Amino acid sequence: MNAQTEQLAEMELSAQSVADYLTRHPGFFEQHPELLLELRLPHQSGGTISLVERQVSNLREQSNRYRQQLEQLIAVAKENQEVDQRLHQLTLSLIAAVDFDEVVNVLQDRLPEEFRAEAVELHLFSAAEVGGETNPDLDGFRGFLDQGTPRCSPLPQKQLTYLFGPQAEDIHSSALIPVIGQGLLGLLAFGSHDKQRFHPEMGTDYLTRLGEIVSKTLQVVSEPGV
Repeated sequence: MNAQTEQLAEMELSAQSVADYLTRHPGFFEQHPELLLELRLPHQSGGTISLVERQVSNLREQSNRYRQQLEQLIAVAKENQEVDQRLHQLTLSLIAAVDFDEVVNVLQDRLPEEFRAEAVELHLFSAAEVGGETNPDLDGFRGFLDQGTPRCSPLPQKQLTYLFGPQAEDIHSSALIPVIGQGLLGLLAFGSHDKQRFHPEMGTDYLTRLGEIVSKTLQVVSEPGV
């Protein structure tokens, strides 16, 4: 076969043909390992590297991604464990409270640090308000209370002022927890100076559990003779 014939044969051998052949023969490079060092691939630095070097680089990058994912999972697991421990300690403190004022004191003392929030406010509505009398403050949160689930989202300035009073101007993110029990209706509000502290993408499982604990505790200390 002369040089012209070889050149024509190479031209007829398309890249797809090579790819198809290698796909059908995955052990090709095991039979011809010397080719791995001969093949050169473009590199992002502008030069070229061997196929083996590229594979090593890819494996190293993949390993780094897996390590980062593992570190993130470990961090989340550790944070969840710490959250569970804090919730347990808070529950014990609430159980030890013997009246309404002590429950409120526990919440005011513990929750700002637990939630890294600059403001924590508990608002309860009277029986008359719950019973349906017109109340602008209750109306502003009626949809939230009817839904009965925690919410992390921006609030209108009017609601922020009602919840946090003079501190409202410094509150840039907030979380609301419904407080609902027999003869009991209200909300627990957290406010932060950090815009990213409470946001709509946050999970609310912990907030839900906290709301249930606070609701039950307040219901117990509010019942006559308990």
